[in-house]
Amino acid sequence: MDTGGSAGNEVLTNATAVVLTLLLIAEGITILWIGGLRTEHMFIGMALIPPVLLKLGSTGYRFARYYLSTPAYREKGPPFLPLRLLAPVLVLTTLLVFASGVVLLIDGHKSNTLFTLHKVSFILWGVLFGVHFLAHLQRMLGSLLGDWTRAGRRRVPGAELRLGLVVAATGGGVALAIAVLPLITGWDPGHNHHFD
Repeated sequence: MDTGGSAGNEVLTNATAVVLTLLLIAEGITILWIGGLRTEHMFIGMALIPPVLLKLGSTGYRFARYYLSTPAYREKGPPFLPLRLLAPVLVLTTLLVFASGVVLLIDGHKSNTLFTLHKVSFILWGVLFGVHFLAHLQRMLGSLLGDWTRAGRRRVPGAELRLGLVVAATGGGVALAIAVLPLITGWDPGHNHHFD
């Protein structure tokens, strides 16, 4: 099956970014009212994991193909230098946010250090993601609008596969969150701590 090569990879990355952005807006709302929306915060956080993995996979694939000198990826050129320097820190903070969140969910709020790591890494990640998102916004919208037209689907093969991957990641995230809902609703914030 033709996946659309480097253009298809770019569209997949951008489509996944749209899903992530919508979920992150919802997650941001839960943070503003975390005392009353703790369950929702954890649910959305778990739902974010598969789309985040898809985004990391699509960007990691582009990175590998570029540095392995695949012609189509080399022709597109590297990202803007500041964004290339930002990328490893963004990936690291992404992994820290989700790993610390999952450990907190499983273990309860038993470690102030882990809780602080989760909060600080989320703040750093939010800033970095914001810069990353704004830097790519115009190109992302152009790429997606092209893929959602009939001519765009003919120009970049693999639209059905890309849609399937994004739907599977989104649905998988919801399924994951539902599967761990008993952990979420029974989460223990600790005897002397508040989730704030």
